[in-house]
Parts: sequence; structure tokens; C-alpha cells
Amino acid sequence: MNWENKKILITGGSSGIGKQLVKDFSVKGAEIVFCGLEQELISEVENSTTATGFLVDLTKENELLSFFSKAIKILGNIDILINNAGFVIAEPFESLKRADFEKMFALNTIAPAQLSQLVIPYFKKNGFGDIVNIGATGGYYAFNKGTAYSCSKAALNIISKNLSLEFRKDNIRVFHVDPSWCTDTNNNAYGTAIPKDENLLNPVDISTSIIHSLEMNRRAFIPQMSIWATNP
Repeated sequence: MNWENKKILITGGSSGIGKQLVKDFSVKGAEIVFCGLEQELISEVENSTTATGFLVDLTKENELLSFFSKAIKILGNIDILINNAGFVIAEPFESLKRADFEKMFALNTIAPAQLSQLVIPYFKKNGFGDIVNIGATGGYYAFNKGTAYSCSKAALNIISKNLSLEFRKDNIRVFHVDPSWCTDTNNNAYGTAIPKDENLLNPVDISTSIIHSLEMNRRAFIPQMSIWATNP
């Protein structure tokens, strides 16, 4: 695939997996617009890549719509949407508040669905397009303190499946990627980073897998992919 001038929209591009994707696509010559929640981190990515970043809270519909409008104004079109932004609240079930569930679903489920709705008319007009939804292996099994997060990622998985069912006929590919525990990423619920561990998954592993999948001939795609650490 010739990545030069490919127009890519990435959410959560200021840290972790999203940041690695921005870097890797930028090196390949793609045109990228991304968003994040920390202006300092956004600026760091902008200064080290050719990408343009925006400070956006995707749980707020007005900010999401404004972000998409700005991205289209810069890119002029769109070829690939990568829904990477996510948020984790890991608490015992009895401690979870309604607001915790609402935030999980707003960012992990509703924002990707809404951005997908926004890009599909462009993809139909172009005659092709790719959506990459970053889920989690925790979206299909239970784990300790994971109720709110797991169910929001499980819902995203079903969205991916339905998008594939509905839009394959339009030459729109939907890739659902489920990483397991990935180090060197932000743990936003606690305001700290997950330290890098070379023996476990790192953002480069996820980015490499996504890029290789996108580079497949358009006659083929991988609807769902889990990425595990070899020695957890």
C-alpha cells in the first residue's frame, strides 16, 4: 500500500497505542489528524510528527462533532478512521457508580459509533474506506474489577460486527482489534502511566499488527484480531 497522502483520523493519539500509530503512519507519509486529552502530550506528538492534534473530550457530543469538522477541513477527505481512545475504571462492582458506566460507554462505545457514522458517507462517496476499532480482550471475558470496562468494550465488538455486516457491500472494511494488557500506555482512571515492560505487549506491537492488516489487498480483511503477550 502507498501510504503517502492517505488521510487518517485517530482518536487518543497523544499517548500509548494511538501515539505509536500516529508516529508510524507519519513516517510512512500519511496525513493525520488526531485528538487527545492532555495539551502537553498533544504538542509533544505534533512536534515529533507531521500530524495535527486537537484537545477533545469525546464524551461531549459538541466537541466530537467540532473535532470531526476540523479534521475534514484539514484533510479534505478521509480514508481511515481509527477509534483508539479509551478509558478504564477498574473498581469492585459494588463501588461502581452510574456515572462510571456512563463514562465508559460514552468514550469506549458511543464515540466510536458516532465517528463511524460520520465517516461512512465519505467512504461511500470514495468507494472504499477502513474503520479500525480498538477493543480489548477484556471485552469477551470477565476480569477482576472489570465490569464497566468489559461491557463497554463488548458493546464495541458488537458494533464492529454489525458495521461489517451492513457495509461490506460498500467496500468498507471494519477491523476490530483486541489487545490484551498493553504496557507503556496511560491508565487514565488513576492518572498514571503503565510502565513499559519489554516482556509484555507494547504499543509498537499493536501498531504493527494494525498496519499490516490494513496493508492487505482490499479483497480481504481481518474482522477481529486478538493480540496477546507471548509470556504474560
